Amino acid sequence: MKFKTFLALVITGGLVLSAVVIGSCVWLLRQPARQDVVSRPVVSQPPALPAPTTTGSLRPVDRDLLEALRRPVTSDRIKDAFPGRPYKITLYCDNPGAGWNRAKIDLNRNNRWDEKITIVNGEPTKRQVASRDDENYDLEYRWRGGQWVAK
Repeated sequence: MKFKTFLALVITGGLVLSAVVIGSCVWLLRQPARQDVVSRPVVSQPPALPAPTTTGSLRPVDRDLLEALRRPVTSDRIKDAFPGRPYKITLYCDNPGAGWNRAKIDLNRNNRWDEKITIVNGEPTKRQVASRDDENYDLEYRWRGGQWVAK
């Protein structure tokens, strides 16, 4: 290869690389700032994880879950069924036509699931809880008479 050919290739490669770097910088600067991370509420401690009291009262997240289960299945998932709440409920439909069959709850919106709910015939049956907020489910409850009972 002649020196002139080599020099032309090096100069062309340098120009292309410079154009890519400058174009990437311009593209990054033109992207809108991510507002969604800043706008989410910050909760220092998740709501209490134990089962409700023996009087049958339900937590607000349980009442919202029951309300969400009444919604018709229009896709395979509803992500964040109640966006304005301090917790996130996501519903899943793994078998089309069978209704919702599971839900996951993030009590403090830290993108780690705190609870897994198994749903049968439109009603919750089993609740698994990660008490350390680490997605390792160490507590289990059953739905009995309209309230959660420890297994």
